[in-house]
Amino acid sequence: MGAPPYRIFFDTSAYIAGLHSPESAARELLNMAASETIAMVVSEKVITEIDRVMTRKFPDLVQESRQIWKNLKPEVVPNPSTSAVKPFLEKLDKADAAILCSAHLAKVSAFVTWNTRDFMAHGISALVDFPIVVPANALKLFRKWIEPFLDYHN
Repeated sequence: MGAPPYRIFFDTSAYIAGLHSPESAARELLNMAASETIAMVVSEKVITEIDRVMTRKFPDLVQESRQIWKNLKPEVVPNPSTSAVKPFLEKLDKADAAILCSAHLAKVSAFVTWNTRDFMAHGISALVDFPIVVPANALKLFRKWIEPFLDYHN
């Protein structure tokens, strides 16, 4: 029996790091999403944020980004309601609160980000029931998770 999908929510910073750094753990996660080894989850807010940041900071990578999106086929979850975001607003700014709340409502396996200042601040992990990690640690979590599903007795 195969493994159920390992669903990783990508924050804007993790996606852009993967696009910008071909030899990085973030790029490996994007490659894994493209090959459907993991399920990539993003929110509508993340997609909007990626487009805004790419256009402003990395205009030379916009076309590459759009091509990569075609191969990724991410699961796009809706932005959360105002009432759902409320507890997250006590610890995060409005945009980050909406993103983390979307991940929480999507019941993902992990949340990957490079925004450690905000998403890994004191008290944030108590808002969710999944690990918030940088890309390299997301790879480690996946390896640990997949181990019981591998059949070494072939």
